[in-house]
Amino acid sequence: MKFALKCFALTAVSLKGVNCGPGLVTPGLRGISPEAYHNFKSLQEVFLKDSPVPNFDLGLALDKYIYGHPYPIETESVLQLLLSLPSSILAAIALDFSFTPMVKLSAEEREKRLLSWKTSSLGLKRGVYSIFRQISFFLLSSDKEYQKYVGYLK
Repeated sequence: MKFALKCFALTAVSLKGVNCGPGLVTPGLRGISPEAYHNFKSLQEVFLKDSPVPNFDLGLALDKYIYGHPYPIETESVLQLLLSLPSSILAAIALDFSFTPMVKLSAEEREKRLLSWKTSSLGLKRGVYSIFRQISFFLLSSDKEYQKYVGYLK
């Protein structure tokens, strides 16, 4: 799985900026690229569309999680590989037989593609779906506003 992610990331790096889209506003980031930020924002539209925290920003939360410490976390390299997947043309071709990367799809089409990964017979698709979903919910549950919402903080 890690080898496949490296191949997809290599394609995304070689086409850097191609899939991020013109005119997208990117906040100040500590370490992830603007493309990685927008990739995770596109996942937020699917996994966290009904979030009880209206101002939550999955891209910023991930950037803070990886680079908000004196030293980046140990899994930084694996997360960097995953960050490039939604905009990778190679991933779209290899996983979905499509020339359209996930980040270029509408929210409805993106949700449909991700849900197809959830039930896919290919373990790589199911694994990436699970990782994206778990990271999304982990970062949301780490947010102080969410913790207030569920009653952990006052």
